[in-house]
Amino acid sequence: MSSFICHFLGLSIAILKTIEHLETPAKSALRNRVLLTVLVAYSTRLLSCGIHELLGHGLWAWIFGANEIQVYISWLGFGWCKWQGASSSYTAQVMIMAGGLLNTFIIGAVLLAFLFLVSRKGGFYLRFSMFWLGFWAVITQAGYLVLGGLTSEGNPSALHRLTGVPLNFFIFLGFSLFLIAYFAVSVLFLSEIAVLFPEYSQKVLLFEFWLTIPIQIIFLMTSPEHTMSTGQFISLFSISMVPSLLSILLFRLIRLTKSKIENKTKVETID
Repeated sequence: MSSFICHFLGLSIAILKTIEHLETPAKSALRNRVLLTVLVAYSTRLLSCGIHELLGHGLWAWIFGANEIQVYISWLGFGWCKWQGASSSYTAQVMIMAGGLLNTFIIGAVLLAFLFLVSRKGGFYLRFSMFWLGFWAVITQAGYLVLGGLTSEGNPSALHRLTGVPLNFFIFLGFSLFLIAYFAVSVLFLSEIAVLFPEYSQKVLLFEFWLTIPIQIIFLMTSPEHTMSTGQFISLFSISMVPSLLSILLFRLIRLTKSKIENKTKVETID
């Protein structure tokens, strides 16, 4: 955990140094805006993994009496949590195992809901960071459910063994949560992130944004914490391209929704 903290602090310093060159974000040099986006996206990915392991599994293990908790986060954004001394009751086992998915998803949903409901409140960099953390916290949990159901690994597999709930249920739940979040995240991306790159088409930016999902599949394939066959990788990578392709088809609807929200906000402000 100490190496993760040092790594995260290093990224935070790099982000602050980059911000020094972004007094007016949208008018700064393109390389600085790209660097800021990459640094914030990467650091919040690590943070969301830390939340999953420590504030999810670790917190519930502590609640149920664990006297030793170990957390590891790799530079690829994946990790694990181990504990000793926690209650062996059925409730404890289920909550500790489900806590990573549940707590992280709730935190992400709260952040995204805040951005939606408290429009135009807070500084650009705060909202920028909140968006990325909320995005990772929500989307990765939905992905973990689908991935675990398809590969019989991770939290869904453990919950399947504990509760007897079919793996297909976790796949269905993961896809459902993703579809619910997909539209909201896309609208927020156009509102909070795309404005940083006014020289590019919003349709292109939205397509590129959702490429973060297949990039995660590539990272997962190379991660030593997980095992994946070539066939599984090809299947998952193909599925992970769907959000980007879907953004092209739904772009007009997403942009229309964004415009309606912005107009409503303006009216409320005037009133």
